[in-house]
Amino acid sequence: MNTSVITVRMDEKLKAEFENIVNDLGLNMTTAITAFVKAVVREEGIPFSLSRKKDSFYSPANMAALRESIEQHKRGEVITFNSVEELEAAALKAIEERKKGKENHAR
Repeated sequence: MNTSVITVRMDEKLKAEFENIVNDLGLNMTTAITAFVKAVVREEGIPFSLSRKKDSFYSPANMAALRESIEQHKRGEVITFNSVEELEAAALKAIEERKKGKENHAR
């Protein structure tokens, strides 16, 4: 396979951060960049969204909800389950109780 050399200019700090991350993943920079280029070719475009819109995960409303959830957990106001089956059983029970409550309230 013939190879080509690509020269890229970027901020030194950004390069160092990138290199540390890809090294932690067991890759070198060439392999990581080649994987990106192959993904662009395969997808026929950038393989992730490019947007000016900020990540909604960090929106003020979501961050407030996350802080409230953390406080609820600290106050012991959360229910924990040991399995998905336990969670499903509790959810079904809550649905049934809510239905019964609405039936009794309607009378």
